[in-house]
Amino acid sequence: MGQPRCRRHWLSARHSVLCDYMYFSRGHTAAAERLMQLGEVVAARRDAWPRPSWAAIMTRAFALVARNHRSLRQVYLPFPWPHLGEYEAAIASVIVNREVDGQDMIFLARLVRPDEQSLTQLEEHLRYYKETPIEQIRDFREALRVARLPAFLRRPLWWLALRVMPRRRARHFGTFGVTTMSPFGARTLEVPTLWTTLLHYGVLKDNGELPVGLAFDHRILDGASIGYALLEMEQILRYQIVEELKTMRRKLVA
Repeated sequence: MGQPRCRRHWLSARHSVLCDYMYFSRGHTAAAERLMQLGEVVAARRDAWPRPSWAAIMTRAFALVARNHRSLRQVYLPFPWPHLGEYEAAIASVIVNREVDGQDMIFLARLVRPDEQSLTQLEEHLRYYKETPIEQIRDFREALRVARLPAFLRRPLWWLALRVMPRRRARHFGTFGVTTMSPFGARTLEVPTLWTTLLHYGVLKDNGELPVGLAFDHRILDGASIGYALLEMEQILRYQIVEELKTMRRKLVA
């Protein structure tokens, strides 16, 4: 029996994005995780209407933490000399999957100042990014145009945005990322990150436990800072977010 043949294919836009992501996220990432006790959040979310997704809940909670800690809004910029940039407000980039040319492709759903938006508003924005045709979303159209360029053109554009031009960095990538594999019953173990922090969470357990992790840029943050941020995020979820969810329930009853 002969050896199987191997067909060669050009990199699709999907694979180009993945390759660029890994190229620019190498060499500076560390990670931490906390097992959060979120039974109160689960119960309040169950009674809320409209019921927000966990993506909206986790994004808002972490944005509230970032509002209180300037280091979570900082970014390392190596050019023209190594220095830190600091954003006055957070911009979340929630990773969403959309189909392009028959393949799943990752896009960034940018949520500006999520700490100042309600859960209902955040959920509406996320639904827009997930359901609106790609050609009608400006950010997605631009991402596709860049992804379809050859590497010798794409990489300088990524480099300029991520390492030289902080305003463009925020415009295209936001200040922190959010991702999860929980809809597939899986848990992310190693998460390379383009951002100073990338929030990720696993599968919610029956007893209300949820593993929540942060991949972070170790050039800016240390383990103690991240550990405290995760602790504060759990407290915000259990108190401030629960109260907001209960308000949504009271509106329904009224």
